[in-house]
Amino acid sequence: MGSQIEQLKNRAKEYAKAYHEKEVKRSVHKGEMEEILRQADWLMEQKFCFCDRWDMEPCSTVYEVSPFSWDACPNGDPEWIYMLNRQEYLKKMLMAYWYTGQERYVEGMKQYILHWVRQNTKETFGSLMTRTIDTGIRCASWTPLLLHLLAKEHIKEEELFEILESMEQQFLYLYQSYVPKYRQSNWGVLQTTSILQNAAWFGECFCLEEMKRIAEWAKDELLYQLESQIYGDGSHWEQSMMYHIEVLNSVTTMLVFRKRAGVETSKRIEEILYGMYDYVMHAAGPDHFQIAQGDSDVTDIRDVMTRGAMLFEESAFKYAGYEEPDLESIWCFGMEQKEQYLKLKSKQPETLNGLYTDSGTFNYRSGWEIDSNYTYLHNGPLGSSHGHSELTHICNYYKGKAFLTDSGRYSYIEGELRNRLKSPEAHNVSVIKGCPMGVPDGSWSYAYFADSLNNYCKTIEGIHYAEMPYVMQNKQKEPAYCCRRILIFPEGIWLLSDDLRMAGTQESTMYFHLAPEVIVKEQKEREVLLENEDVRLILGAEYPLEQRQEILSRIYNENEEHTVFQAKTNWENEGVCTAWMHPENAELKDTVIIQAEGKQVATSVVAKEVWISGELSYVVIMRTHENYRGRKVFLYQNCGFYGKVVILKKTEEGFEPSEVAKEYQDQFREIMIDEYQDSNLIQETILTSISGVSKGKYNIFM
Repeated sequence: MGSQIEQLKNRAKEYAKAYHEKEVKRSVHKGEMEEILRQADWLMEQKFCFCDRWDMEPCSTVYEVSPFSWDACPNGDPEWIYMLNRQEYLKKMLMAYWYTGQERYVEGMKQYILHWVRQNTKETFGSLMTRTIDTGIRCASWTPLLLHLLAKEHIKEEELFEILESMEQQFLYLYQSYVPKYRQSNWGVLQTTSILQNAAWFGECFCLEEMKRIAEWAKDELLYQLESQIYGDGSHWEQSMMYHIEVLNSVTTMLVFRKRAGVETSKRIEEILYGMYDYVMHAAGPDHFQIAQGDSDVTDIRDVMTRGAMLFEESAFKYAGYEEPDLESIWCFGMEQKEQYLKLKSKQPETLNGLYTDSGTFNYRSGWEIDSNYTYLHNGPLGSSHGHSELTHICNYYKGKAFLTDSGRYSYIEGELRNRLKSPEAHNVSVIKGCPMGVPDGSWSYAYFADSLNNYCKTIEGIHYAEMPYVMQNKQKEPAYCCRRILIFPEGIWLLSDDLRMAGTQESTMYFHLAPEVIVKEQKEREVLLENEDVRLILGAEYPLEQRQEILSRIYNENEEHTVFQAKTNWENEGVCTAWMHPENAELKDTVIIQAEGKQVATSVVAKEVWISGELSYVVIMRTHENYRGRKVFLYQNCGFYGKVVILKKTEEGFEPSEVAKEYQDQFREIMIDEYQDSNLIQETILTSISGVSKGKYNIFM
């Protein structure tokens, strides 16, 4: 065993060379090291603050644990115990030693590890301190710490053996406690990656005969896990960006450690990881923050994309990351990789939109610049217990500023707030009274959840159309249907129309959750002027908008107030609820569509003129039912068209009438005047549109 320890020490010294402690000291981002030193000093006093960017359940409150114990729970949330026992915070003590040269930090770090090992023997396995997911995370966090301790000879052989023996027992416990559901859960990945990265470095020093077999099992199981959990479009099936990235980070770290140990890695795993990074890149808004999908926080993803660029030498990933690597990425890859990263050219991604049909997630943007427009849509499977009731949910940015947002998760503690933040009412959706799409009945469970159907999306000349349907039922098992149709225009105009169907007299409500920075500048009955810093956007609906304040959580354990608008309406058997958002220089006006060769005005249709800077730019026609009687051609003024969702788009020469439209132009005028002579709005539309419209084109979206 002595020769094996010497070999391990030599390998550890080679590993540590890649970190060039003095270079790390000079290369940290502004403010990073100050924060690390502050937290390292807290740790020396047994004070804890879990506020790293990708802490799964962060807590910014500093708690002192005295007398110290690994099952302390100062805030009543068991998640705090789990965070304490993951020990991801210990690397701050090593970094503080690098920066200051004070050995008390590295000695304190080692004592935390040894104290845990001595307090948590096999008898405690399965307790709050040793859940399987936390065991995987803890042992993974030990890997680089042990290597650096060995490289600087800050650990005795007997101490190393004590820790490695504990690690063996923990891995045996993971293997024996493994259950089939872990294959579909981030829990499983965090266990197998930990086993694999530690086996690559310490495998020769493990004494248990089972360890080689466990490592081989973990290798096969990890590939099975990723093939099972990651959809073909690169998204994680659990429908939570937080846990998508947790899996992504752990697999990336494992690959880096195995490569540094000279162990061959799976090309298939790298292919899956590439798709996961692509998903993260498209899912972030123009401010680089992810949407709080499911159980997630609103988090800056640039460090993740920096590591993706380092791993794959991908220019598009670097564009979505930092110009220079952050300290966390250097901690993962080493200083040598930093130099390669600096040489890598940054290039805008070739595709603007991320359309992830497997998970029902759609990301549209007008550009990759920080002042771009961005839209997030979701209508897909619930996924795991981390999923929320967010079918047809929309979040958006206009000119780089967030307007519609997600309410977040706040806490996993059972209670009314946890259920409410998972409910449909906490999202930007329509809800039929007594027939919601989801009914949370616990922190990790639902009494009912609707079934999403296949989504449809199409883009023509920068205009995006998405159709998101689902079916549901109330407590009496009476069925209901909802289909949200959304049009997104490059000028920063959003038109939403919800087609709701349920037998009998119903009441439904559309919800609009505003980002906390958004203030209401002016409010009318059916339109409100919103402002985020110096950017303004109008929110409108066909029914009165009611305002109230609600709780929103962008970070676990933290909450703040934000403004919510809702629009209620009543309908019989079928209802169409329409809303819009647009800049101050735009306006949406109602118009009328008729069926060719008849005096019948088309019903079950949303028809809007879109005026920009005082000029008619588009006409939007969205029909909710198939036309099965009479002519299949419809008329807007002198323009004939067919299709269920159509946009008449103005060109430099106006709108283009078809031959059938020319034939019925006079008839249309006669019908409009006869039928609507008492309507000033219609009269105005006739006078302005018929006289001024002559040539152009139309696009069929469906």
